[in-house]
Amino acid sequence: MEQHRIDPPGIAALAAQTVNDAKRWLGAETAYYKSLAGERGVDAGIGTALALAALLLVQAVVIALMVGLILTLAPAIGAGWATLLVVAIGLIVAAIIAMIGVGRLRRAARPLGSDR
Repeated sequence: MEQHRIDPPGIAALAAQTVNDAKRWLGAETAYYKSLAGERGVDAGIGTALALAALLLVQAVVIALMVGLILTLAPAIGAGWATLLVVAIGLIVAAIIAMIGVGRLRRAARPLGSDR
């Protein structure tokens, strides 16, 4: 009876197979992350567009509110004074919001390990 002997692959063959497997794995991982990035990029783009549309709508509503306040106050104190009052209050509110925002940005940019 004749017995066939199968030699195990050598180190060079195993190394070549490992390199080929690594290349295939890297290609699959790259394709997966490209697909994931594309999908999330579309979601991020749509989300950004919708957030911008909402922001623009809120801006229009705030403008309408301020015009309404001016028209409501105009008969009592005059159109010029009503406009001045609404603009001054709007600027004061904007300054307060800006100061809070700047404080938060400074807090976010503080060096690591500092408490304040």
